[in-house]
Amino acid sequence: MFANDFDPKKAKAYADNWGTDELLLGDVGEVTPRQLPGQADLVWASFPCQDLSLAGAGAGLTGTRSGAFWPFWNLIQDVSTQGRKPRAIVLENVCGLLTSRNGADFAALCQTVGDAGYWLGAMVIDAQHFVPQSRPRLFVIALDRATEVPARV
Repeated sequence: MFANDFDPKKAKAYADNWGTDELLLGDVGEVTPRQLPGQADLVWASFPCQDLSLAGAGAGLTGTRSGAFWPFWNLIQDVSTQGRKPRAIVLENVCGLLTSRNGADFAALCQTVGDAGYWLGAMVIDAQHFVPQSRPRLFVIALDRATEVPARV
């Protein structure tokens, strides 16, 4: 188990619910592979949406906030080269990721994840199913191509 957040209020909410044993407060760009325990079956990441949101300035994944995806992905690449490639990755964000910079950001994210040896797909789910507010959320789900998936019966 490992958790990371840059925002002290969000980190406090995490700590209040699950404790601080696995929590690191700080920039994901400062996290090193040594700080990550073992090999993760699942890595779940939500990166800031301000540069992807319709209300934002439109900087997309090149922005200072939403661009946090790239240091996160560098960390994934680093642990993968150590033989600790995560079997599954879920990326959650606003639906603006689909249209940001005329779709170029979503294409870049998919290309990057796919080039790392993952099958991936995306879906939009209304957050009302798991939090007390209704808003569409984008989930990109990636599975390492080396992971055997049983046939559906």
